[in-house]
Amino acid sequence: MGRQTMDGILWSVGGRWQSGLMITRSRVLAYRAAVSGLTGPGSALLTGVQDHPTGTTARLALALRGVAGGEGVLVHSMRAAMHVHRLPDLGLLAAALRVDDGAELAKPSIGPFGTEIGAGFGAGVDEVVGVMRDVMADGVARTKGELSGAVSPRVDRRLTPWCEGCGVHHVQDMLFRYATLQAGLIIDVESPAVFRFRVAPADGGPATEGGAVASIEVGAARAELVRRFVHAAGPVRPAHLAAWLSLSPAAAKRWWSLAEADLTDVEVDGRRGSVLAADLPALEAAPEPVEPRLLGPYDPLTELADREFLVPDAAARRQVWAAAANPGIVLWDGEIAGVWRRRTDRRRLTLTATAFGPLPSGWAGHESVRADADVIRRFFDAEEVTIETAG
Repeated sequence: MGRQTMDGILWSVGGRWQSGLMITRSRVLAYRAAVSGLTGPGSALLTGVQDHPTGTTARLALALRGVAGGEGVLVHSMRAAMHVHRLPDLGLLAAALRVDDGAELAKPSIGPFGTEIGAGFGAGVDEVVGVMRDVMADGVARTKGELSGAVSPRVDRRLTPWCEGCGVHHVQDMLFRYATLQAGLIIDVESPAVFRFRVAPADGGPATEGGAVASIEVGAARAELVRRFVHAAGPVRPAHLAAWLSLSPAAAKRWWSLAEADLTDVEVDGRRGSVLAADLPALEAAPEPVEPRLLGPYDPLTELADREFLVPDAAARRQVWAAAANPGIVLWDGEIAGVWRRRTDRRRLTLTATAFGPLPSGWAGHESVRADADVIRRFFDAEEVTIETAG
């Protein structure tokens, strides 16, 4: 027995709905906006919010979603990059992201070090974690340089290759960053150039126990992380998971298989991808984004999944994901319709927007755009904000 929904049919097999579903692109965009907290009750913190440069993007993304400024903690997580997460999720993240073999990490992210250390990567992380915990036991917050300087002389020399940029031997950078998560360290930001590590508070439920992360079974943690990713970014494939976590294709497929029983395939514009079976009703019911928005650089809407799907035009993609610092984005009718960059002069903030096509006359005066601009103004501690359109 089947029932019609959207552009396809769901079939009940053994009490579970299976899908041969074809979904429109606009449905997917509406769904992603809802689950990221833009138009619905979803939370971007389920998958973390990237912070780059340090202290400038994650809190802005949350503020534009109405999330309180103090919610979440900053850690090195996905791809060893800085993300804001919920404190109780640190145990889950540490279990899921502990990699035993450097060959499981994507080569562009780890370089030759991953191949050289190979199956010793996990043991190397454990060694660095042990020293980190010992160093941080005095309760003193430390900069990355201070922490690395205290840890590097006390670990195996294989873990401290020569760094040409720093002019010293120190713990390999990606290994160091992954180790901070395993050691239960969070990050306090003083400025984009200065941040300090400190031990996570022990009141985060099951996440932390005296600065160490609580033990969670690795397979269960990875399955949950995959489900969260698919929930936020679906429809997706293992290759998208590999890009999000900076894993090798083979490792991403192994992680994917841990949650595969909870997934179902759909088709969008001739391409197949997976969503959580439990999310099919939400795909159907997600409200169409009707209000234009200004979102910040590295917003969860742009950073989780498939760039070609989000922005089909190649020239526009090069503007959204720039070679250097990414701009903010202009969202119109659910589509990424342009980008914006900021400049500040004597506490006067100017947002200069570059549209990919014609925007309605007076778009910058729309109530929701002005509201977002005011959030951005407050975030960057400006007294005034002006929106300009380039060209």
